[in-house]
Amino acid sequence: MGRGGLRLLRRLAERGYAAYFVGGCVRDALLGRPVKDIDIATAAKPDTVLELFPEAIPTGLKHGTVTVPLGSWHYEVTTFRAESDYSDGRHPDSVSFLDDVEGDLERRDFTVNAMAVDAEGRLVDPFGGRRDLEAKRLRAVGDPAARFGEDALRMLRFVRFAAEYGFAADEPTWAEAKLGAPGLAVVAMERVAAELSRMIGGSDPYRALALLRESELLRWTKERLRLPRALGLANDDGADSAAPSAEDPLRRLAEVGDELARWALWFDRMELGPDEAEGVCRALRTSGAFEGALRRTLAFHAALRGAPTELARRAWIGAALRQGEEAARRWLTLEPAYRGLPAFDWTAPYFDAGAAWLDEMPAKTLKELAIGGADVLAAAGGRRGGPWTADLLGRLLEEAALGELANEREALLTRVRSLLPQYGAGNGGDD
Repeated sequence: MGRGGLRLLRRLAERGYAAYFVGGCVRDALLGRPVKDIDIATAAKPDTVLELFPEAIPTGLKHGTVTVPLGSWHYEVTTFRAESDYSDGRHPDSVSFLDDVEGDLERRDFTVNAMAVDAEGRLVDPFGGRRDLEAKRLRAVGDPAARFGEDALRMLRFVRFAAEYGFAADEPTWAEAKLGAPGLAVVAMERVAAELSRMIGGSDPYRALALLRESELLRWTKERLRLPRALGLANDDGADSAAPSAEDPLRRLAEVGDELARWALWFDRMELGPDEAEGVCRALRTSGAFEGALRRTLAFHAALRGAPTELARRAWIGAALRQGEEAARRWLTLEPAYRGLPAFDWTAPYFDAGAAWLDEMPAKTLKELAIGGADVLAAAGGRRGGPWTADLLGRLLEEAALGELANEREALLTRVRSLLPQYGAGNGGDD
């Protein structure tokens, strides 16, 4: 787990303090997966760690955590600790430092995350985490009710880990997750959103959704998400069903490379449009950029659905003008989910030619038109601008994008003059 991490462990050991790699980095190393974050637990108190590593950053002294930057890595070094009572369903009311790693591992959520490795590669595994890894089983450390009571978000983490790693759900742990679902009512919506994002962007988002549907965890969030109970999945599909759903693009969700496109596909399968998506995003406290991109992608999809095949190019270009090139190119990443499904044959012309149609558009935005609003007003004899101006410019843009009108100043102005009578030019009104 990196020379820097080993150097850190050995330096602590030289001073007489036990130190171990712990948690997810141990789990992923045993699975042969890339290690993303490295956590270290030690008997050394935070002030000792700060003394030994002057470059360290006191990121969480209250809970015994110090971040040590070494090379390109940042190591979170936390003193062995025990926790007691969780009045708010997330944070311990009190923290006490310990001298041994096993007591520290006891407070962790799942057995596969409750292992430690020292600098010599010796594994500390008091709860059978390695055995569970080999059995591909996800199980709580000790009493599941106690673990979920300490932090209700762990119920969503259980779903995420089961889906991401292909773990089978330990029955007592899973039963307690479903029973304890109302506890999610105390969890901040931002934390719920972060877990959902990791599920949708993970290696098996379909199974995550199936487990969420089975557990109904999302019905108990602090703010109501207003999602359909089935979450867009076929009614006869269980979380571990091997039965094929030939017409269900959600089964191919993992093949879609763009995470936001995955969200759009999921929302569309739930029959949630842009307005409903906005409400869900607001409840989840997502960023405005995420919400806007999701709305535009859903609106783009809706604009294409139902368009006659002979008008596919016109529908595509119109949707691209209204929702933007980014939404169009994001929609194209959905091809692996839709291609070849009979119910979605209508998407084929767009996947076949959509990228070329975009590339061929002479203008994609009003800024790319060879004339602007001032030119239109001048051609209208100084008439005051208003909604009619934007409408006329939009019409010019669409005609130019479709190749029906050259995106050249004189050609555009000639077209303006031919259209002005339709907009009441010369009457002095503001429309």
